[in-house]
Amino acid sequence: MGQPPWFLLPKIVDHFRRREAVIELGNLDVARDFSDVRSVAEAYLRLLQCCPAGKTFNICSGKAHSLEQVLGIMEEIAGYRIEQRVNPNFVRSNEVKLLLGSPARLEAVIGPMEWIPLRETLTWMLNADTPQ
Repeated sequence: MGQPPWFLLPKIVDHFRRREAVIELGNLDVARDFSDVRSVAEAYLRLLQCCPAGKTFNICSGKAHSLEQVLGIMEEIAGYRIEQRVNPNFVRSNEVKLLLGSPARLEAVIGPMEWIPLRETLTWMLNADTPQ
């Protein structure tokens, strides 16, 4: 079923699915390490198989995308441009500009991961039968 549209990526995808003309967001220059749920599930499964008890791991791809990049990818996938408005109510003054993890420790234990690219994730979400 997916996350509800008040989460960031589902909100963006939902606007494109409904072919909205405008989207209101907060800080557009932030970048995040977005990971596809299918990759995350694969990482969890492989961790369970290795059973590294008592250790902590970052489940992340090691690649960050800004919201501007996400919107650009969605515009390419959907085939139209959406007007982006910054809503001051959504802007956080203490926003962390870059949240990016390293999968090195994780992959040292479970082996190399083939992280699903963000473009593929967004296409999958846009084409899903049920709203995200």
